[in-house]
Amino acid sequence: MKDFTLSAYERYLKEIKRSFSLVLRFDEFLQKQVPPQSFCIIRHDVDRRPGNALLMAEIEKRLAVRSTYYFRVKHHAFKPDIIRRISEMGHEVGYHYECLTDSRGDVRAALKDFEIKLLTLREIAPVNTISMHGSPLSRFDNRDLWRDGKNHDLLLQKHSILGEIYLDIDYSEIAYISDTGRNWSRERSNIRDRVESGLNPDFADGEGLLDYLKARPHPRIIMLFHPERWNERALDRGISYFFDLAVNSCKQLRNLALHTK
Repeated sequence: MKDFTLSAYERYLKEIKRSFSLVLRFDEFLQKQVPPQSFCIIRHDVDRRPGNALLMAEIEKRLAVRSTYYFRVKHHAFKPDIIRRISEMGHEVGYHYECLTDSRGDVRAALKDFEIKLLTLREIAPVNTISMHGSPLSRFDNRDLWRDGKNHDLLLQKHSILGEIYLDIDYSEIAYISDTGRNWSRERSNIRDRVESGLNPDFADGEGLLDYLKARPHPRIIMLFHPERWNERALDRGISYFFDLAVNSCKQLRNLALHTK
């Protein structure tokens, strides 16, 4: 099986449907007082190439699966027509924020930027949850904006956000699976996309992930996909592969520089 293709993604979805009777959006999950005993949440961080997100959303709709799409408010990801269409299919639209990185650590400027861009996104679709953009080459962690208690209260009360999905979910009994770095490993090419979980499934390749899903995996899983790297055409897969290779090399250089200081 060729991984990081739309056909591979469809196979993953079919196995998820067989293994889980409950596939939730993040807004649905955060409104539950007690987490279900078994569930799967599918998340998409739309960093770029929103057309790919639309293709994945269409596959999900055909299979009667609803998921969550986090959009950056940047020209290469923020396409109102696509966002609106994804929302109208029944998927959740969330804000993939990067305000602290954009403001170079200026908290006041970051809070203002967050408010403006949240309102911009809400003009297109309801937005009830947020997820940080990792900004792996930046020294700023966007989540730090909400680790301050007053700012977190502002997020929930003034902006009516149900939660920041890294900070407001207990992952201790949730298996978290991510395609960050174009692989299925928690450690490899991964700087910030990490959660505190006692369940840490890693896979050598997509076949390993598919076998895991077929074997009835952990009862609670959250899966992250970046639509930009899921392509059917060989040319698009090649472009995505070399882009990921370049970014992963930059991540390694950044880590090396930090460890030699």
